[in-house]
Amino acid sequence: MQYVQYCPLVNMLFSKVTFTICVLLYAQITEITGAQKYKDYVNYKYYEIKGSATSIENLKNALIEDSETLFYFSSKRSTEVVVAPEVNSKFQQITSAENLNATLLYNDISKLISEEKVSPLRRGRRGFTWDAYYDVNYIYKYLQNMSKTYSEWTESIVGGQSYEKREIRGLRINTPTRNSESKPVFFIESGIHAREWIAPATTTYFINQLLTSADPNVTRLRDQFDWRIFPTVNPDGYHYSHTFDRMWRKTRSVSSNGCIGADPNRNWDYNWGQESSSHKPCNYQLYCGSKPFSEVETRSLSSYISTIDNLLFYVSFHSAAAILLLPMSDSKEHVDNYDDLIQIGKASLDYGAKVNNVRYEDIGTAAEILYPASGGSMDWVRHTFETPLVYTYELRGNSFHWPPSRIPEQGEEVVQMIRGLATEAKKLNYF
Repeated sequence: MQYVQYCPLVNMLFSKVTFTICVLLYAQITEITGAQKYKDYVNYKYYEIKGSATSIENLKNALIEDSETLFYFSSKRSTEVVVAPEVNSKFQQITSAENLNATLLYNDISKLISEEKVSPLRRGRRGFTWDAYYDVNYIYKYLQNMSKTYSEWTESIVGGQSYEKREIRGLRINTPTRNSESKPVFFIESGIHAREWIAPATTTYFINQLLTSADPNVTRLRDQFDWRIFPTVNPDGYHYSHTFDRMWRKTRSVSSNGCIGADPNRNWDYNWGQESSSHKPCNYQLYCGSKPFSEVETRSLSSYISTIDNLLFYVSFHSAAAILLLPMSDSKEHVDNYDDLIQIGKASLDYGAKVNNVRYEDIGTAAEILYPASGGSMDWVRHTFETPLVYTYELRGNSFHWPPSRIPEQGEEVVQMIRGLATEAKKLNYF
């Protein structure tokens, strides 16, 4: 269960303050003592579903509110579903009634999840590498080390904080050039959905290439921008996905009824609470929060973004559908430079495809090629600041498991896709 039960700390009437204290103490005690067990997902099945958009929507509506069945949409007529054992029979009945084609990809996902775990001994012995997924503290230590190693043009930055008082840490990279103070800003965020581990991993890979690569194409890319890069903008949720629940997506805030977390990419103040959003606090995936910016993570990060002058690029990394999304996510109406966004985006995907001879499947607004969604960071940035070049990459792979040994494969694609963005944007005189 994702809610915390009331614990009588003192002999007094139940109050919101008392309840909050109970919840915070419970979270701290269970993490320290290990009383809360890691959710192993034994016998959870993983399906690919194909059929009409209406039938897929009916399946989602029947299952998503009353269980921990997890949906990952790769297109309007195709989705991937992780099905809990207790609802598998109901799932089979609905797919049959809706004439959906359900292909079982994995009979038990717990085995795949176990492959992603990194032992503490290995972490300490090998340092930070790109053949493993690391918890937030190790990512932050890596960022700190890199800021010290390249201190002349790299600094640690804090974009906000989390419900559990973690900082949202990142790096600013700004090499000394004639126009260092007036370079366009290239902002990257990832990990807003906690379970999408490949996103922070590829972001740190990209950071490493910017800082260490001798490739003149990469150093030229590095020198063109004032970079602000945040690998894990939902640090509480990301930490929880490493320690207790691999599939956790949301923040770790506590609602008034005890349910935990909101989807931080439904919580931004642009058309909040409309498309692909739930107003039920116990919804496992899509609860949009009690109000816009109810989550301290989105509220504080948006405040940081508001301080940035000359913001040219805003890029968000998610997983996994192998598509490139443009604003606005909840509408089929196009922004004024839509044609430029398409041209620049296609160039980016062309660059990425050359790495592994694998091409992303589509480019467009989420409402057109995926599903309409409201309250996301990309749309808020575009609407609030009229930032010209705003993109969300849905990285490759199935939705819950990308082998850690293959992180560099996607990492190198990201490097080249960002090169493609910058190269084509310069051709169109955006900077």
